[in-house]
Amino acid sequence: MFVGCGGKSLEEGISEKISEYREDFFYGTSEGVSASFTDGMRESDFRTDGKSTELQDFGVLLVRTSDNTSDTLDFVLKIGDTEYEGTLQKNPFDGSYVIDLNRRVESVDVITLTISSLNTTFTLEPLSQNWGIDSNKALNIFITNNKVNLNEYFVDGDFKGEVFIKIVADKGDIANIYWYVLCVCEDGNIFANLISVQNGEILQN
Repeated sequence: MFVGCGGKSLEEGISEKISEYREDFFYGTSEGVSASFTDGMRESDFRTDGKSTELQDFGVLLVRTSDNTSDTLDFVLKIGDTEYEGTLQKNPFDGSYVIDLNRRVESVDVITLTISSLNTTFTLEPLSQNWGIDSNKALNIFITNNKVNLNEYFVDGDFKGEVFIKIVADKGDIANIYWYVLCVCEDGNIFANLISVQNGEILQN
C-alpha cells in the first residue's frame, strides 16, 4: 500500500525520520506527590524543523507535588539494583519537577522513588505493560490515517519530514493516557493524531 520510488515503502521512509519515540511509562503516587518515568530515544540536536538527526537515549523523571514552593527537589531513584541521586529542577511553566537521566529501562524493572524533603518513598508501576498499543503500532495507525497527506512528502524514497511519538497523560486522571504522534514537514506543515494506548482509537484528527 505504501510503496514509493526505488521500492521503499512510505512506512520505511518515515521510520528513518523518527526524531523521538517513547516506550515505557511508569507512574506512582503517595500523599500529594505523583511521579512518572518515561524512556525512549530522541534526537541529540532536538528541534522541530522537519529534519531528523542522530538519536540518543533518554529517561525522564517528572514529579508533581501540592507543595511546589521550592525551586529544586533532591531525590533518590532506584531502578532495579542501581540507585541514582540527583536534583529535580522546577519547570516554571507548570510547576512540575523534572530531570533527564539519559538512560532507558526494562519494562520489568522495579522503580522506587524517595524524596526525603517530602518524607515519601513509593514505587512507580509499569503502566505501559498493560497497553494494547505500543509506539510502533501507534505509528502505523498514524501513517494509515494520514497516508494521502504523507505521500505528498515522500519523494524518491525520502520522507521530507520528521516524526515524534510521545506519551501524553491527563494529570487529573492518569487513566487517560494517549500516544501523540506528530509529523513536522520540512515546509512547516504538521499532521498529528491522539491515539488510545488501549485500543488504537484515534481521538483527534
